[in-house]
Amino acid sequence: MKPFGFFLIAIALVISSQYLHSQTINSPWTTSFGPNAINNPVRDQEAGLGRFKTWNLNAAGFRLSAGRLIKDRITFEAVASLNSIEENYPTEDSKNIEFPYVALDGMFKYQFTDGLGSIDPYTTIGAGYTWLDTIGAGTINGGIGTNIWIGNSFGFNIQSVYKHAFEDYGLQHWQHSAGIIFRFGGKDTDNDGLNDDKDACPELFGTFETNGCPDTDKDGVIDSQDLCPNNFGPTAMRGCPDNDGDGTPDKYDKCPKVKGEIKDDGCPVFDTDKDGVIDRKDKCPQQPGSPQNAGCPTKQQIQQEAQQKNIAQNQQQVERNNAIKLKVTNELNTLVNAVLFSNGNALLTNSDMAALDNIAKVMLAQPNMKFHIAGHTDTIGSSETNMLLSQKRAKEARNYLISKGININNLTSQGYGEEKPIADNSTEDGRLKNRRIEIFIVN
Repeated sequence: MKPFGFFLIAIALVISSQYLHSQTINSPWTTSFGPNAINNPVRDQEAGLGRFKTWNLNAAGFRLSAGRLIKDRITFEAVASLNSIEENYPTEDSKNIEFPYVALDGMFKYQFTDGLGSIDPYTTIGAGYTWLDTIGAGTINGGIGTNIWIGNSFGFNIQSVYKHAFEDYGLQHWQHSAGIIFRFGGKDTDNDGLNDDKDACPELFGTFETNGCPDTDKDGVIDSQDLCPNNFGPTAMRGCPDNDGDGTPDKYDKCPKVKGEIKDDGCPVFDTDKDGVIDRKDKCPQQPGSPQNAGCPTKQQIQQEAQQKNIAQNQQQVERNNAIKLKVTNELNTLVNAVLFSNGNALLTNSDMAALDNIAKVMLAQPNMKFHIAGHTDTIGSSETNMLLSQKRAKEARNYLISKGININNLTSQGYGEEKPIADNSTEDGRLKNRRIEIFIVN
């Protein structure tokens, strides 16, 4: 069997040497060499016991392969392997018996990467023929592996392949291998995957789509011809973007977000202020003016606009003030209802003072407002007496609010006696409601 093994090695070396001298445009040839191990042979004896050892590794064995990238990431590889299989149960008078293992395989490999990185994993499938001693059988193979590249041409290879024999007497097994791998092809100075003779920019890293020239923004226009090499743009725009699609590249478009004519620097003909003078010629595009004044308003127009603006601002201020007054009035009307007086009395109770405390908080929040407190009574007693009593009630409330920090100049009071009832004085509930104070905003 040894002469056959040497013959096989010679054939593999010849094939490898042919690959070494071959060249392709973008698909380098590869060759690898290293040891291999046969794992878990399952060929059985009649008794059902495993005939061979689980792991078999012959120091003189090898795995030699040569391959070529044939399309995209698909490589065809020719493989020759030599090893030996050791019997599991030797006889008592003899040493372990080894049987030569020889395999020839054709495999298709699919690479998961473009092969330019340091880690290059792949999956492989194919078929072959395996001999164990003088008995051979066809196999179908499948496995995985990876290349670990150190530099552009040299690396290490690790692979595991399962081989399933078509014949019952064939050897079903795993073949594990590790070794060194080389890849070859034409000279590629910039390592971009294109040989120098086909590379339009042999010293600059580029892409296949641009014949090996750099294209930083990946727009299909090489950097040396790209007016905007860092911004993606169509070929028709010399590689510059045209976001508004008006035919003027953004780089030269004074209105890059709005369509316009090239003669107008990519800007549309606008008349923002509607004064009959287009913005491009209007010295005051935001203010209407006369064509005789280059689109700008005259002094008289400016004065009129200022007056109109002041009127509008004053009106807005009045509306804001009225809204504030309405809010404060509603708050005071709600709180003042809690201020109640006993019949014929102007003294403030604890609940009255608590209500006035809340009223004081509302007034203090509006330091520019002026308030008037009106005191009222029911109809019990004379009108003169009720007038004096209402004045006392209003004054008591005013003095208390002043003690809480209300500006004395912002607060007035007056009694109105029984003249302004809000309820029927013939009932006790009506008279209670009429014994009251009211608070008004007077400015």
